[in-house]
Amino acid sequence: MSLLFKIALVALLHLAFFAAYPETGPFGNYYLAISLLLWTGFTLFLGTAVALARLLSGALGMVLNLAIFFLLGLSLAFTMPQEDKTSVLEKLQNGKYPDRATLNSGMKRFGINLDKEIKNGVKDLGEEAQKAVKKI
Repeated sequence: MSLLFKIALVALLHLAFFAAYPETGPFGNYYLAISLLLWTGFTLFLGTAVALARLLSGALGMVLNLAIFFLLGLSLAFTMPQEDKTSVLEKLQNGKYPDRATLNSGMKRFGINLDKEIKNGVKDLGEEAQKAVKKI
């Protein structure tokens, strides 16, 4: 894996957790920034070790990369602050998965309104279908 791809995966995993469980309270944004910096640095630091392991065996390099991202997901689920004082890991173990309303409120934190995007997509699809019918 290239270095930029690994950094993008770190950021994507953080954003996925924050969109799925947005009730982080007043310190959630600080947690996101600090965790993103720490895990990016950790991934960069271990990147040389993984590259050396990949010289010995390509499969070993892939296993090490998967282990790093597994630890990243586990640590996010264990340490991400929540307003109800229940960790994300406990919520996942109890089967409390995010629903559509939770994802929509989580995506609004990043400036994306899923309901509006879906309505616009349906409208555009209808217009394209009408154009296709006219052509036929």
